[in-house]
Amino acid sequence: MKIALLLKDDKIDDAYSDTIPIIVLHVDNKSVMEVEKDIIVKKDVNYLALWLLTKRINEVYVNDIDPMVRKLFEKLGVTVRRYEDIEKNPILKQFIAV
Repeated sequence: MKIALLLKDDKIDDAYSDTIPIIVLHVDNKSVMEVEKDIIVKKDVNYLALWLLTKRINEVYVNDIDPMVRKLFEKLGVTVRRYEDIEKNPILKQFIAV
């Protein structure tokens, strides 16, 4: 499974021309196997959605997200979670100090 942590304080919406630092975690059932860093230029929400599909991301953690963008991601098969939900995931909770 691949989990993306979108490290952005602002709301993920359909705004243009912004960069988003991202950490991608490759996770199995018991541990984090690999960590990638990436920075994308968010041209629009479709560009971000395409990035998620290309990277085969299963889950994404965000600070805040527009409800329409959440629905789009979920229709693409990407589970959207909030940063607070990291506490509920034992693998992420051990890996990342929140």
